[in-house]
Amino acid sequence: MNTRNTSQKVTKTQLMYLLEVSYNTARKEYQIILDSLELKRNYLMISDLIKYGILP
Repeated sequence: MNTRNTSQKVTKTQLMYLLEVSYNTARKEYQIILDSLELKRNYLMISDLIKYGILP
């Protein structure tokens, strides 16, 4: 995944491949990340994954 454009949205399917988990698990993790970062929006961006520690 190209991490230069940190404002790019991340889909649940992309998160599934990043974490190497099933789609159902990725859906749950997606929501956990949204909740833990206390985001007001309903989607993740690459910058959120960097902040959460999934991407360098």
